[in-house]
Amino acid sequence: MTITFREAINLDIPVLVSLERQLFLHDPWTLAQFKEEFAGVPKTRYFVVAKDSDQEIVGYAGVLAVAPGVTADILTIAVIPSYRRQGIAHEFLLLLEKWSRDREAPAIMLEVAIDNLDAIALYESAGYEKISTRKDYYGPALDAFVMRKEFS
Repeated sequence: MTITFREAINLDIPVLVSLERQLFLHDPWTLAQFKEEFAGVPKTRYFVVAKDSDQEIVGYAGVLAVAPGVTADILTIAVIPSYRRQGIAHEFLLLLEKWSRDREAPAIMLEVAIDNLDAIALYESAGYEKISTRKDYYGPALDAFVMRKEFS
């Protein structure tokens, strides 16, 4: 199956909201949150989608880079379960990192649930290091690791 990547557009938002509700049960982004994030595109934010051979969106990712010299922040990476372990999230990382480097970010960071072992393994394999823990980041007793990668 062929996966293609393209920059997300406002018309994608309803699909992203639907996927968000399926993938993030604890605290999914709302339509208003997606619209607010997309308002920063392309100046401070970049969103990308992955599409399958039927042109259905099977994943999405976004990053924030507010100014040159400031660490970029990965806002989200999501892939529907039936498409995981096919390199989509890894490609998202590469695309988000390239966009951030192009905006002169010295590093990139993200938060990941401490029980999301597959994602943590992916990030570590891509050079991210755990730098701290955020208690209750995703809600009561739902902690997150903060991970960071320096660009050289």
